[in-house]
Amino acid sequence: MRIFIAIRLDKHTKSHLNRMTKQLMPYFSKARYTHTENYHITLNFIGEVGKDEFNKIIKAVKTAASEVDNFVLWTKGVGSFQKRNKHILYCATEDSVNLQNLYSILDRKLKNTGVIFSDGKFTPHITLAREAVLSNEFPKIEFEKNTIEVEAISVMESTRVNSKLTYIPQFTAKLKG
Repeated sequence: MRIFIAIRLDKHTKSHLNRMTKQLMPYFSKARYTHTENYHITLNFIGEVGKDEFNKIIKAVKTAASEVDNFVLWTKGVGSFQKRNKHILYCATEDSVNLQNLYSILDRKLKNTGVIFSDGKFTPHITLAREAVLSNEFPKIEFEKNTIEVEAISVMESTRVNSKLTYIPQFTAKLKG
């Protein structure tokens, strides 16, 4: 099973992200847009795991969630990571001590499991599109801010269902409140 740990987003936030994406579409000649139901903020990408590793990860997620209070994030606009001549479009979140704290605690708990996972720099964002090719200059559009209430974290399975990339929650742990 291929998994990652994420903050899932509510319907209001997903609608907000859809409106942002639609405003960006005219600026790109092609892109693979994220399906609405797949919007999330990745905390840690794990990759392929077996049953024993999965159970260790569940325990780490439960423990980390029990140490963090609920908090609120704000979206802050769009940006892109560039790979060769293509872009990954994303919606950024404002800097958050609470989000960084959640990430750090989760990262530490995961390291204690001995499970190998992607251990790069944490850049919180919500992917809007992949393999995007600009048809003009990157747009300077001001987007309305949106609040994201963070009350839980989830272990998500990344799989294909009828050839469509699908993220399926396998376990969710509520934050301590």
